[in-house]
Amino acid sequence: MAPQPSLKQLVTNTISDGKRLLTAQVNLTTTELSQTSKTIGQISLLAVIAISLISMGGIFLLIAIAYSLVALGLPVWAGFLIVAVVLFLLAGVLGIVMKGKGKAIKAPNVAREEWNKTSDSLAALNKRAE
Repeated sequence: MAPQPSLKQLVTNTISDGKRLLTAQVNLTTTELSQTSKTIGQISLLAVIAISLISMGGIFLLIAIAYSLVALGLPVWAGFLIVAVVLFLLAGVLGIVMKGKGKAIKAPNVAREEWNKTSDSLAALNKRAE
């Protein structure tokens, strides 16, 4: 029969195991947050594109209004107006895509569950020690 480990050895092993567990949980949390930030970056890029398209659409709309007031002729301003409407429609499509991507963002659930398990385990150990 193997000798029982001393209390000092048990405490040392527990602390060592706890440090390894915390390191693993920090790594898990970092990985999850990295993936989330990548999705946020993609959404930001789509937002910049949508804002650019809206801006260009606004310019074309203003030019179309100006031409309509000067000439009141359909061919010139109608062309600019059609371009503006197409740009706004593209911005709307990008907005819908951004909304869909936004729903894909998730909190670091796995890491949170692991932190909760660790907390519960340490609380149970603390109760036993008392």
